[in-house]
Amino acid sequence: MFRLDDLFDGLKVLVEQLVRLLQLVGLPIFTVLIIVGFLLLLTSGKNPRRKKMGYVFVVLFGSEALLIAYAPLIAHSFVGVEPQSAHSGDSVENMVNGAGSIGPQLFKGVWYISIPIVFTMFYYGLLVRLSAAKNPQKKRLGIGAI
Repeated sequence: MFRLDDLFDGLKVLVEQLVRLLQLVGLPIFTVLIIVGFLLLLTSGKNPRRKKMGYVFVVLFGSEALLIAYAPLIAHSFVGVEPQSAHSGDSVENMVNGAGSIGPQLFKGVWYISIPIVFTMFYYGLLVRLSAAKNPQKKRLGIGAI
């Protein structure tokens, strides 16, 4: 009939696939948010709200990205369970495999979006730096944007 071990095996597979989904999809998203935080820090100037938001983005999403990347490894080293055989045909695993292609597509999209942004930031920083005259704050802002 129904055994309690079957329930725990199913729960274990579900948790493993959830961690895998977080690593495949969550890690690229948090990496993009870290880059946004660095851009906020670079362009904040004297604005304390933007500076605080940049710090929060970098620290919070950086720690979450490290947690997602390394928490399963740390948990596995403490628990020490030997690897189990792969369950093929599980519906949860198929869902994760279907969502697994989002990570590389997201990185490719970020790549295509970030190249024009980087060039625009470089030229904007160069323009600000060269038009700063004797304003040291504008010079620093331009060098930061470059």
